Parts: sequence; structure tokens; C-alpha cells
Amino acid sequence: MVATNKARKARLLAVAKDRLGYQEYVEAREALDKNIHALYTKLQKKDGPKVSKKKKAKGEANGAAPTPASTPPIGAWPSAAGLGPDDENKLRVPDPLGQLIAARRQWVDSVGGVFDVMEREQPGGIYGLPVQSIYEDLDADIAALQARTDGGDVINGVDKGKGRAVVGEMMEIDR
Repeated sequence: MVATNKARKARLLAVAKDRLGYQEYVEAREALDKNIHALYTKLQKKDGPKVSKKKKAKGEANGAAPTPASTPPIGAWPSAAGLGPDDENKLRVPDPLGQLIAARRQWVDSVGGVFDVMEREQPGGIYGLPVQSIYEDLDADIAALQARTDGGDVINGVDKGKGRAVVGEMMEIDR
């Protein structure tokens, strides 16, 4: 029974470590996404047209209608952030933004690729639900634990856990 519980705990620990690793990967990817979004927003604000508070308040006071929802605000166009096409009709991206995008792409390809391979090998092991029990074929692990002869936690065939000794068997007691 003890060997069964240890084998189950080992399997569950492996799944938990993989899922925690994936969660850390997702959090780092989201941090990169936030940095990209913040820089893009900063570029839009920097290059967009400026409307003074006086003109804005004056327009609202005169009953001017707001812009219709179908047309995006002027700063929402990529060209407003300096992202227009160049001479070869390729999208021109400022260097800092391009570096952040390249860093994210490298992160997703290298680290995310590892998780994709792990998920293909064992569906449900990284995210979602496993298609089969994680405890299948546990008998081999139990047998290996029972056959272990290192003597670390086993005293006379009885597991005492955390290296506890049976009084009188392993040490001499002075009386």
C-alpha cells in the first residue's frame, strides 16, 4: 500500500510540475504581450493628432455629434503609429517594437515548442484533461519501489518514513 501511494504521488508530482511549468510559460508570454501592446499604444499616442481640451469641450457644448462607431478613431490606424508600408510595400515597424515581437516569437517557438511536443506525446498532460488515467501501468513503478534495496526508509521490510528508526532495532539504548 505504501509503495502504491508513493508511485501515485510520484506520477502526480510529475504532472503538477509540468503544468506549473506551462503556467509560468503562459505568464511570461502574457508579460511580453503586455509590453508589445504598451509600446504600440505609446507609439499611437505619440504620432496621433492632438486635440486640446478647450476644443474638445467646445465641440461637446455646441452639440457636435460624436464620431460614428463604424469609423475607428484616428489613432487606431496602424499608419498613425508609423507602421505604414515602405518602398517595397512591406510593413514598416519601429525597431523597439520589432525587437519585442521577435523576442516573443523566439519565446513561443523555443519554450512553447517544448510544451507542444510534450502535449503531443501525452495528450492532457500539459493542459486540458488527460485522455487516459495517469495511473495506468502503475504496477511496474510499484514493483520497482518494492524491489529497491537502498535501505533508506525500509527497516526489516517495514517502511518507517523520513528515516525513522524502530527503537531498539537500529540503535543501542543506554539504561
